[in-house]
Amino acid sequence: MSWSWTALMPHPPVLVPEVGHGRERKAAVTLEGVGKTAKELTGLRPDCLLLLSPHQPYAQGALFVNAAPRLKGSFASYGAPLVGFAPKTATERMRSMTDHLTQNGISVRAGDFPDLSRDQGTLVPLYFLGLAWSGDKTDGETPPLVLASPIGLDLAAALNLGEVLASFDDGVRWALLASGDLSHRLTPDAPSGYSPAGEKFDVAVVEALSLGSPDPLLGLAPKEVEAAGECGLRSIMAMLGLCRALGKQIDVISYEGPFGVGYCNAVSIF
Repeated sequence: MSWSWTALMPHPPVLVPEVGHGRERKAAVTLEGVGKTAKELTGLRPDCLLLLSPHQPYAQGALFVNAAPRLKGSFASYGAPLVGFAPKTATERMRSMTDHLTQNGISVRAGDFPDLSRDQGTLVPLYFLGLAWSGDKTDGETPPLVLASPIGLDLAAALNLGEVLASFDDGVRWALLASGDLSHRLTPDAPSGYSPAGEKFDVAVVEALSLGSPDPLLGLAPKEVEAAGECGLRSIMAMLGLCRALGKQIDVISYEGPFGVGYCNAVSIF
């Protein structure tokens, strides 16, 4: 089996101390959850990492895959230019994976976007995973990546993506990092304003992860999902599909909603 683990991690830049300058302490439960997740994954550095970030380009009806051979980005736009990454793309492995996906009915579109400067969905998880794997804030221990965005897929297709990934085996150890925040509309001072759909959506996400079933999320009306103002749902659906296909449980490590945004950490080690 190629897959060694999968994890859901939130990606607000404020969690990074060099960005937050103490403000990260307002998300203490999330910071503790990120730390626990990273600790669970210490010693489990995969040969290749599939990272699903909703802040990569959108490809309607398809999984977008970033084919740039070398990626580069820092937290400069968040006030911390000295904290950055330059991970390599697992180019040959990416081709094997995308061939497997297309042969199994997943539409894939590729493009070269080497600049990660605005992709907090990639940068924030890599920061904490880098600490877990090397004790450093750089990409010295970051494995080659396949960086992709599932946001162009509908929910059924995102779930199917995870299920199809379960049968992919190219002889090396893979891991799936699902990057995503939950509702951005939990409180009146939230970035996108308030909606009662926000809390309902976040409850459904935590329930789905705890059960290892997409049913609580598939039971939401499309208007409720839209009103919740989420960014991580399709990453989560792919994670659920992978775990369901492999018969693995998911451990929900933390959930809270500081700053009016829902953050959840969860992990499944195979």
